[in-house]
Parts: sequence; C-alpha cells; structure tokens
Amino acid sequence: MTEKTSPPEAMLTLDSLEALKVIADPLRNQILEVMTPKPLTINQVAARLGVASSKLYYHFNLLEKHNIIRVVDTVVHGNLIEKHYWITAYQFKLDEEMLNFQVDTPEGTAQLVELLLTNINATREDLQRSMYARHHQITQGAPQNPRHVFDNREVFQIPDEVATKFHGRLQTLVEEFMQEAAQYENSQEEGLTPWALSLVFYPSFYFEEQLTGEKDED
Repeated sequence: MTEKTSPPEAMLTLDSLEALKVIADPLRNQILEVMTPKPLTINQVAARLGVASSKLYYHFNLLEKHNIIRVVDTVVHGNLIEKHYWITAYQFKLDEEMLNFQVDTPEGTAQLVELLLTNINATREDLQRSMYARHHQITQGAPQNPRHVFDNREVFQIPDEVATKFHGRLQTLVEEFMQEAAQYENSQEEGLTPWALSLVFYPSFYFEEQLTGEKDED
C-alpha cells in the first residue's frame, strides 16, 4: 500500500488562523508525529497514543478538513470501511502575510494575539507533556540521556534596521536547519528523536502616555 501511495509534500503553507489552531493542538501534534513515517488507521494511531479511538475521530476530521492529512487507502472488511490516513506534508509553515505586525484595527490586533497565543500555548503544553513522558520512560528503566533545552527571553533597545537584519539571519538559520532535518523525513533510522522549535521575535511596545505620567509623579 505505502509503495503505491505518493509521498507527502516537503512543505505546505497554512493560510488561515483556523488551520494554525488545528495543527497547534498538542494531541493533534502527536497524531501527526506518529503518522509521519507511514499511513495509519485511526485505530493504529489510538493504540500508539494510548487513547480510545472514539476520542480521535473529531481530531481526524479537523485535520482532513484543513488538508493536513488525507485518506490514501480504503480497505473494506465486510460492512466495515477502514481508512488509512497520511500527512499531506512533512513540514507546515504559516503564510508570511499572517505574520505582518499590522495592528491598526482591533480585529487585526485580536487576530495577531490569538495567533501568537496559539503557538505559545501549544509549546507550553507540548513541553509539559514531553517532560512527564520522559520522566515516565526513565522510571520504567530507559537509559538517561541528558539533552539541552534552550530557553531565553530578553528585551533590547535597538534600531529597526538592526532588528530587520537579525530577523533575516534568524530566518536563514531556521531554513538551514529545516533543510538539514529534511534528510531524515520518512527515515526508518533508529535513534531519531522529535525536537520542537518555537520562536517569537517581535517589537515590544509600551503605553508611552502611562509611562510618562508615572515618571512625572516621581
């Protein structure tokens, strides 16, 4: 079956906030992870995640609706139709137009905030799940293998041209990493570990009027 199925695209672009919300959900992230190597049925995914199949139908419907997964094969067992799903791409990226810092309307502000919080919340929940899952593995006898987690937040006062230059360098670095990681897509090599990367680089504005008033009172 797999040999006759066209492989996923290298990358697809998400062009809506709704699609981002769908793919950012921690459980749906896990669904995509276990489906990356090969097509699977809902029952097979449920077995790998340790959850009931009935809890996954809603998530599969959303993923299929937004073209994040697709049916690649259908097998009939008597009155039962069994569908095999596969991811449509190994990597998904957000349309750059949705990342422009355009908040000149309340609607634009709300959309940008919701967009950022979707990624932030997904990162938090995924990191927490990962830590607990790794702790469980170790308590069950898995060998310890310390790994480094990069976590940093700084606010700098810099000219816009410096920020623009850094943004370009950062984007280039991420693209280089994605190209290097692409060689392991659909790989059956042992010892591969999923690594998650979340980045936010944005102008940090304050309410100048309020800050000025506070200074005047001192």
